[in-house]
This record gives sequence, structure tokens and C-alpha cells, in this order.
Amino acid sequence: MTDNNNIPLKDSFNLREKSFQLEYKKLEKHHALVSVIRVSLFLVTLVLIVWFANARLPEGIFGAIIFFVIAFVGIVKYHNRIKAKRDRASSLALINQNEIKRLDFDFTGIKDGVEFIEKPHPYMQDLDIFGSHSVYQLLNRCETPSGRAALAAWLHSPADLAEIKRRQEAAQELTEDLEWRQNFEAAGMTEGKNESKIKTLLSWINEPNQVLDKSWPKLFMYLLPLLALSTLVAVIFFDVSIYYIFGAMLINGIVLKRFTEYIKNITEKTEAGIAVLGSYGVMIGLIEDKTFQSAYLKDLKEVFEHKETKASDSILKLKSILDYLQSRANAFYLLFNTFLLLDLHLVIAAEKWKRNQKADVNHWFQNIGDYEALSSIAAFAYAHPSYHFPTIEEDDYKLEAREIGHPLILPQERVNNDLLMDGKGSINIITGSNMSGKSTFLRTIGVNLVLALAGSPVCARQMKTSILQIFTSMRTEDDLQSHTSSFYAELKRLRYLLDILEEDGVPVLFMLDEILKGTNSIDRHKGSSGLVRQLSDKNAMGFVSTHDLDLGELENQLSHVKNYSFNSVIDGDKIVFKYKLEDGICRSFNASKLMQNIGIEVDEVLG
Repeated sequence: MTDNNNIPLKDSFNLREKSFQLEYKKLEKHHALVSVIRVSLFLVTLVLIVWFANARLPEGIFGAIIFFVIAFVGIVKYHNRIKAKRDRASSLALINQNEIKRLDFDFTGIKDGVEFIEKPHPYMQDLDIFGSHSVYQLLNRCETPSGRAALAAWLHSPADLAEIKRRQEAAQELTEDLEWRQNFEAAGMTEGKNESKIKTLLSWINEPNQVLDKSWPKLFMYLLPLLALSTLVAVIFFDVSIYYIFGAMLINGIVLKRFTEYIKNITEKTEAGIAVLGSYGVMIGLIEDKTFQSAYLKDLKEVFEHKETKASDSILKLKSILDYLQSRANAFYLLFNTFLLLDLHLVIAAEKWKRNQKADVNHWFQNIGDYEALSSIAAFAYAHPSYHFPTIEEDDYKLEAREIGHPLILPQERVNNDLLMDGKGSINIITGSNMSGKSTFLRTIGVNLVLALAGSPVCARQMKTSILQIFTSMRTEDDLQSHTSSFYAELKRLRYLLDILEEDGVPVLFMLDEILKGTNSIDRHKGSSGLVRQLSDKNAMGFVSTHDLDLGELENQLSHVKNYSFNSVIDGDKIVFKYKLEDGICRSFNASKLMQNIGIEVDEVLG
């Protein structure tokens, strides 16, 4: 199986990347021009105020200030829209660049999910689920912490039959909707968005209100600004002493001082979360505007549907409130705050939002994460049109694959194999020469099973599988800190397998690579033979790879044991590897030739 469609796909992604880069450059110029206009507006207003002051025209000063406020707010909003479009174009260019990199198996700059690695785990480290050059990097298009956590959880353990089918249906629906998927991913690409900042924001949202339930702040927020503005009008138009303005401002300042620490706490906790809210607002808006067909996508969307207001509008309203609060250090804000008690108005608006919406926020964020995980699977399917969604069997102990290959090996280098296992206690003993492909084959099966049981397509022409708990023992290493040898580390790993089997849960598919390789040949054979016999009676089936050819005799002793092998051919000084799974015990050996090729003088009598 090869990904012949990768060439046009790469061209398509490349064209999109260049298109969005061009759009970004145009918007960047526009953004810079609007910045100049903003500064110019300020300077022109300042000149007008000075001119009207010299001409002793208070009406002109007042009019200039009003004109500036209205014009400045309008330009700022327009400027922000241009910035949002510019940032979106930049994000979309990067998204398509990353798609090209993934097709080339270049994962530099792509999140590796190393924070989700667990020790011990039944299969995580042996199968490269997280970390450098990992399955997670191949799949992940999530930009929010909840999305990354959802996808990691799906790769962490198998889902049940109904859930896998729901995910498959939803991912298949999203696969061909490239525009929606990439716009959704781009909306989540907010600078500085990380889990700790979002947790801080959520912590503030869940804090109790301190102002809203008190009556006097709500009275003062209307009465005192009215008094201050009336005084200002009296000074400008009725020749009242300016000291009355100072008095009104002093009273307002005393009231504002009462809330300084509380407002400072709000701004500190929400500063980093404002961009996140904007990002979530756009993502929710894309969900709200989309009509979905699959049950899973519809169910996830219901959380955002409210009769009173759209969830996206609600999120963006809170963002707007907090944005204004972050402007408290601005000179114009200080001026208007002194007259209008803006702090009080904004704090009460924020607390009203919390009272009405905080119960929904956690559900919103979680469901966005599920959408991201499904979109990631869909993007993976789109990028690999030759991959297929597997059939999940209701019966236990079934595993069948046609032309299955490792998704982290380049298509032009990948060699695919067929596989059939059926029945409790089925064990395939795989023998083979060094470097012949035994370990890669086991990882191929394991990785594709992880994908299948997460709801993803697999690197195979066809695959059928039961729900299985995957277990691997491949990369056991010594640990100097705990004084553990590699052999003892493998024994601990096998004890971990036996413990899982004693739980009598989901049937286990085990993959034991180079079993008991850390001891002498006699003990290795005794231990391996005993373990295979023990496992054949358990709630499991699996693979055992070994150099111990005598272990193949178990095929004649146990009904569910079968022998397979990987063979190589020595052609002069070259060793030609087939990497194809064959029936029977290994018939070719290459250790002596490998040693000779690096300069070791092999004793021909012994070897």
C-alpha cells in the first residue's frame, strides 16, 4: 500500500500555504496603515483641543473630545478586525505548512504530547504513542489544552464498541470538510494559550461574586456619574466654578478606591485568558454555524445551544468586558473612569456574566476539545486517503488485517503484511534473523490497534478487530538508579502483564519482543516455553518474537500456537531483507554475516 495521492495532496497544501501567506502580507500592510491613522487621529484631536482652548471655545473642546472617542472606538474595532484576519491567514499558512511536514514525517515544531507519557503503561512507550516521531504528532491538530487532553485520552486506552463507532462516523463526516477543519484549527491558535492560564481563568469564573449582590454599588454607579456629568455641563455652559468638578471627581475616586484591590485581582487573573476567550468564541461560532449529520457531533453541539443568547456571543461579551478592564492604565480610561465609574459598570457586568454562564463554561471548553480530537482524526484520514476505518467486531478474540503497515514509516519504504488471529489463547510465535522486521511488525500491529480503538483510520487496506487491551514488552532497559538489570526489568514487565490478566477485564492482546533475551539459552527456552503455555490459558491472545527456534515446537503441542517468521537472503556480501511475514519457523540466519560485515573474524567451525 502506498500513498499515491500524497503528491497532489502536497501540492494542494503547498498552494494553500502560499495563498494564505500572500493574504497575510496584504493584511499586514493594511494593519500598519490603520496604526498610522490611529496615531494621526490622536494628534489631530490634540491640535484641535489646543486650538479651541486658545480660542476659549469650551464647546469646541467638548465636541473634539466626543468626536475623538467615537472615531477612536470605531477605528480600534476596525483595526482589531484586520488584526484577526491577518492572524487567521498566518495561522492557516502554518497549518498547511505542518500538513506538508507531516506527509514528509518531519515533526519539528509539532507538539509531541510528552506531558501525557505515563510509567508504567501497557503500551505507550514501546509503540511511540507520545514523544519524538510519535503517533500523537501524526494525529494531533488540537490547539486547546482540552483538545490535546481528549486526543491523548483516546490514545491512552481503548474505547468501547459504541463509542468507537460514534467517533468513526463523526470523523468521516468531517474528513472532506477541509475549510471548516482548518478554520476551526486556526481559530484555536492563540498566542500564549496554555493549560495553566486557562485554569487561572476558570478559577476566577468560579469565584464567588463580591459586588453584584450589594445594592449600594449599583446605586452609586448611576447616581455619581450623573452628578459628575451635570457638574461638567454646569461648568462649561453656566460659568459654575471648576472646583465643583474636582469635588465630584474626588467623591468618585473615593468610591473607586473601595474596589481597587478586587479589580486588580480580576485583571491579574484574566489578563492571559482574554485572548483565549476570543479564540474559544470564534471556535464556538464555527460550531454554531455548522450543520452536522452524525449523532456525536450533534450531541456535542447541543451544549452550545441556548434560547436566550448564542454561546459564542456570550464568550465574546465576557472578552469585551475584560478587555476594557485591562485598559485601566490608559489615560483616556482614567479620565472617563473618574467621571463615569467605568470600573463599577464593568465589574458588575462581569459578575452578571459569571452568575448566568459559569455553569456552562466547563462544558463548553470540554466539548471544544472533543471537536478538536475528532477534527484531528478527520485531518489524519484526509491526509492519508489510502488508509481505512477498521471494522470493530462484537465478538472477542478477533484480529484480521490486509496489507497492514506502520504509519510512521515512509510509504516508499513501508512493507505491508497480512494477519489473521482468531480465538482465545491464540499465540503467534515469530522467529527471524536479526533486523529482519520482527519488532517493526509487532509495532505495526500495536500502533494500528491503538488507532483503531481510538476511532481513527488505520494504515491498512482492511482491518477487523475486537475490543482489545494492548500490552507490549519491547524496550525493557536497565535502571542504574533503582539497581535494576534489563533482564529483571523484563521480568517486572511480564509480571505487569500477568497482573492485568488477573483483572479479567477486556481481552488482552500481548506483544512480547525478543522474550527473555537477557539470560542464557537454556533458561530462556524454559522460561519462554512456560510463559507461552501459561498465556495460552488466559483471557488473551498475542505474539511472541524470539531467536529460540526450539520454541516453535509448541505449535505441535498447543492447538492455538502457530509459527511465523521473517527471513532474509544473503547475496554475496549483502543481506537482503524481505520484511514479509511467512508461515513456519525461520529458515535463514544472518548474525555471522552481520558480524563479518563489521570486521569480526567469525570462527567458521563454530559459526
